[in-house]
Amino acid sequence: MKEYPLLPVPKPGRDKRPNGGGGGSSIQTPSRARQRERLGPAFQRLQNIFDQKRDPVALREDPLGIAPERALVFEMAGSIDDFSAAVARIDGLDFLADEELILEPDDDFGVIEKRKGRAPGIRDDKPIAGRLYMAMPDVQALQHLLSLWRRYEAGEEPPFGFAPWFDVFKKLRTLRAWGPKDRVPGETIRYLEEELAAQGADGIVRVEVELWYAATAAKRSAIQASFSRAIAAAEGVIVDQSEIAEIGYVGRLVDLPAAEVQRLINREEVSLAICDDIMMVRPQSTVQFPIEGEPLDDKAPPPPEPARLLPPIAAVFDAMPVQNHALLAGRLVLDDPDDFDAMSVVAERRHGTEMASLILHGDRSLGEEPLSRPVYFRPVLYAPGGGGNERPLRDRLLLDLIYRAVLRMKEGDDEGEATGPAVFIVNLSLGDRNRPFTGPMSPWGRLLDYLADRYGILFLVSAGNVIEPLVVPDFAGLIEFEKVSAPDREAAILRALGAQQAMRTLLSPAESLNAVTVGAWHEDGAPPIKVEGIFSPFADKPGPNISSALGLGHRKVVKPDIFMPGGRELVRAAPNGGTGVRLDIVRPGRLYGLRCAVPDARGDLTREGYSSGTSAATALATRAAHRIFEALSDPDNGNLLEDVDPAFYGVIVKAMLVHRAQWGSIGELLDLTWQPQGQGTHVVRRDGIARLLGYGRPAIHEAMECAVNRATMIGYGEIPADEQAALYRIPLPPSLERVRKPRALTVSLAWFSPVNIRHRAYRRAKLEVAPDSPEAGFGVRRVAGQPSDKAVPRGSLFHVRYAGERAVAFVDGNTLALRVFCREQGGALDQSIRYGLAVTIEAGEAVRVYDEVRQALRIRARP
Repeated sequence: MKEYPLLPVPKPGRDKRPNGGGGGSSIQTPSRARQRERLGPAFQRLQNIFDQKRDPVALREDPLGIAPERALVFEMAGSIDDFSAAVARIDGLDFLADEELILEPDDDFGVIEKRKGRAPGIRDDKPIAGRLYMAMPDVQALQHLLSLWRRYEAGEEPPFGFAPWFDVFKKLRTLRAWGPKDRVPGETIRYLEEELAAQGADGIVRVEVELWYAATAAKRSAIQASFSRAIAAAEGVIVDQSEIAEIGYVGRLVDLPAAEVQRLINREEVSLAICDDIMMVRPQSTVQFPIEGEPLDDKAPPPPEPARLLPPIAAVFDAMPVQNHALLAGRLVLDDPDDFDAMSVVAERRHGTEMASLILHGDRSLGEEPLSRPVYFRPVLYAPGGGGNERPLRDRLLLDLIYRAVLRMKEGDDEGEATGPAVFIVNLSLGDRNRPFTGPMSPWGRLLDYLADRYGILFLVSAGNVIEPLVVPDFAGLIEFEKVSAPDREAAILRALGAQQAMRTLLSPAESLNAVTVGAWHEDGAPPIKVEGIFSPFADKPGPNISSALGLGHRKVVKPDIFMPGGRELVRAAPNGGTGVRLDIVRPGRLYGLRCAVPDARGDLTREGYSSGTSAATALATRAAHRIFEALSDPDNGNLLEDVDPAFYGVIVKAMLVHRAQWGSIGELLDLTWQPQGQGTHVVRRDGIARLLGYGRPAIHEAMECAVNRATMIGYGEIPADEQAALYRIPLPPSLERVRKPRALTVSLAWFSPVNIRHRAYRRAKLEVAPDSPEAGFGVRRVAGQPSDKAVPRGSLFHVRYAGERAVAFVDGNTLALRVFCREQGGALDQSIRYGLAVTIEAGEAVRVYDEVRQALRIRARP
């Protein structure tokens, strides 16, 4: 029986939602006369075509020109509140997509100078946050667009309902067609070059193609037929295809002959490059794990025999495991409809075996108890053997395989009923090596967001590993690097990570809004081993491994969300040709890592080895989520889930998973040294730190029970996007009133937001939780060492910590008011949003916080 079980939050009342949530633009735009000068020629060319009564199809002779049924790109300085609604006002103009855009200021567009003591004008040091809006017109829509432009440039008022279009013209930097360079971007060209070099002049190169998702079935059918003709003209073959309407995705897996690939590389106007129905040609999605590491020689005590009394609540989508390994036998519910078992060489089934072991047993060096339930395992990769990498099926779209795997698990398919209906935690220690996150939400990210909202699934996703060396430029050479103190070396390494963040970004789908993205913390239970020439990047304050990919996520959402142990990663230093020092990552081998089951070439089903990186960290996060659920369900720990609808499990566990996360001492150090410093810079600075640290490393054991000086309260509910708020009155410990003693308040709110893929905001539900005057009412203020108050409300996880020691008089019945409320953001929201809430009050060890809060909640102590 737990001495200090978890507590419920008091039942909420109703209150009015706080004001706020607005904000205007500070972007300077040109006059109408200047816009007429800048944009007039493009519109005039269109006008000439129509005036001459030429066939508008003639417009399509120029692959870059504006034409009917060709995607238009509206490059905007700033954004339009609801561009898709503005598009809907023009018949025959279909909204397609939008992307974030960063623009450099010029004489026409720029951020208005508002700093004190500065002359009026445009700031030349601040880029403009803009958008790319894509829409496809027919002839009638182009004529209507021209008509609106003529009224705008003539200085007339907009017709009723079309005012947003005049705002478009005001902020419009460029109007152009979606062209070959958009369709086949530079990273795809590099991939094609590499593949062509490997396959040779007679080879075949496989690519993924994403088509525009049109608003009507008829248009989608026409687009797909046109694409099929373009593929036939290129002498290519469609290998696989997928359409997922809910995320606006139409994908094709295509084989192209070498000659066509070379023409694409040369950016010739061949059928695929100029096919207006293609949004993007990309490398085939792939997840590859190197076969590495060595089994350990020593044996660890075997775990107790597994019990299979309850159905699984956690799933793993990964490479085929060694299901009969001593640590896995009887603990997996294997669902293998694609027969990956037959395709996989047992001795090289490494990644899935490691992930399953870490979820079930944790880091075996720490001797933890195994999970009480089996884990549902769906293979999505296989081990082909011959020392090769574990990989997805070459002839399948991996995104579609993941989608159908979730549907099979939760709803069933043609083969039968749902195979894992109770599962609400899914481990996805996979990242697309061919798709690093660059700003737009990937199809994988959209898919996870949709599935999380639809089924209440908490996806745990790895941030990705960046295995390229890290260049540290602060030192002239290796001798200088070795001479400096360990703390100075650590600071230089962290600065180098910050400076190279654009090259060390998340791997999709780690940018997913609703998922919890996990980075790798420099931590494990392995005994330290000293090897000459190999060292730890950290002095005495562990932080993220340098191979752990950096955030932020889509629309600057805090990503990674949390960090979990990913091995005490070691590095070697080497000269970098006079431009600093290069740090090469040392593979774990027998030096460091998380101890877990591994395959063995001789068939030994008891072998263990070390795993590391963000995949391993994500497996530990999945294990932590499972253990939190067990703690919440434990009759000896309050059994707070006894009468809870399972639809709330995911959001409650999500809130608890991050609840005890902090930056810690490394965050405090970075907040003092990270640039920029000075008044008004904290948001930019802490956004930069959040790229490295997310919300920090959570203390999972603290989330699962209370302590004498710590009371954690758990709640959940539903909130609509209207003017109401759920009002919680959190009891305060009387012994902290009017006394100067350290105390802290931590509040975490989690939800799964529905998304609108046709709105610039993407997220439809913006939830917040606001304590009422925490400094005056409890003597605490927001802690500096955490993501900024601007960053926290951007995602689907709201986590804030307050601390202080002011002596204040408690008001409002010795309680602190917390309001949970929701604002619609990405268009109309006609549903209530489920959320999970966690609140912790803590103080010094001598203060009996728990007993006082429990008594205020009128919960009797257990005998």
